[in-house]
Amino acid sequence: MNIAIPIDINNGLESEISENFGKSREFLVVNLEAKTFEITKNQKFTEKGVKCKAGKFDPALNIDAVITKCIGNGSLRDMNSSGIKVYQALKDRVVDNLKLIEKGDLKLFHMFDICQGQKNKKEHGCGHDH
Repeated sequence: MNIAIPIDINNGLESEISENFGKSREFLVVNLEAKTFEITKNQKFTEKGVKCKAGKFDPALNIDAVITKCIGNGSLRDMNSSGIKVYQALKDRVVDNLKLIEKGDLKLFHMFDICQGQKNKKEHGCGHDH
């Protein structure tokens, strides 16, 4: 299983998970079976026209799941429609959440768990900043 985890500072598996999926500049991609990892840039910041598509992953990465503390509605829907499971982080560090997912102790994000930014649906916002 390949898992993408948003980070702000790369400290390998000891990295702290970013507070916000869409604002993270990088993702730590962990292969659970091989016990390896690599860093990939958030294409939202590297490709023109991506804007709201945080977490648009290179298909070659074969991302199966995401672990994050916070995710917006659009990103959650994009992940779900791509067959990528989105798990809610329970700990701050990557390594601690990997232990939990291996034990089956992380739950999937539900649409009621999403994080709305300064704008929310009541204010006709998309739930995040542009």
